[in-house]
Amino acid sequence: MSTEAAALTLDAGLEAVLDVVESVVGEAFGLAEQVATQVGEVFADKAGVHRTDLTDVATLVHPALTGPDGRVQGAGFIAAVDALADSRWWLEWFMLSNGAAERLIVDTDPRGENFYDYESLPWYDVPRTTGRRYITGPYVDYLCTDDYTLTFTVPVLAGDRFVGVAGADVRVFTFEKAVLPCLRAARRTVAIVNDQGRVVLSNSARHVSGTLIRAPFPSYPIDDLPLSLVELS
Repeated sequence: MSTEAAALTLDAGLEAVLDVVESVVGEAFGLAEQVATQVGEVFADKAGVHRTDLTDVATLVHPALTGPDGRVQGAGFIAAVDALADSRWWLEWFMLSNGAAERLIVDTDPRGENFYDYESLPWYDVPRTTGRRYITGPYVDYLCTDDYTLTFTVPVLAGDRFVGVAGADVRVFTFEKAVLPCLRAARRTVAIVNDQGRVVLSNSARHVSGTLIRAPFPSYPIDDLPLSLVELS
């Protein structure tokens, strides 16, 4: 968003919107941080980490995916290239499918016809290059959810060494289901916008998910997240 945008003044209705947004985002980032801590400790404690050393990721992720009140659709760890001793590329990632947590299977062989090269994708590259957590989306995730998705990722470190990213996926539909009632109750036309200026969710029919906001509308940064609450005029 433009630095020339005026500050958005909050009222009780917008405060309620922020509370719900922070709850959903906190759940996703909370799980990602737990995975990052667990995997970081594995790399810190052992030289030559193998794929079999990552089994606790499933133990951590599965309950979050299958719980009755969970909002996360997928989660896990994506290894930095050459971080593992037995695989140059690897995704220790699980997704919800028909009510059960299933491992995501992708081609991690660079010689393969369907090789999944994740190094340049924003959900991986931004945490790697900035050392900060990041929200990617909304985008259509053809690999996992086959739906509009938000991906929350954090860098995984062993000391000062980057060894990959941990993350969690939330469907935009799930995010909308949680936040839209508060947005509709707000007496102002507002949108939740990512740091690329794209609408994640709004209460305006003219500004659907994915719409690019160009004008410097009044905005309010949401905590330390790459999201803002923007008043549309």
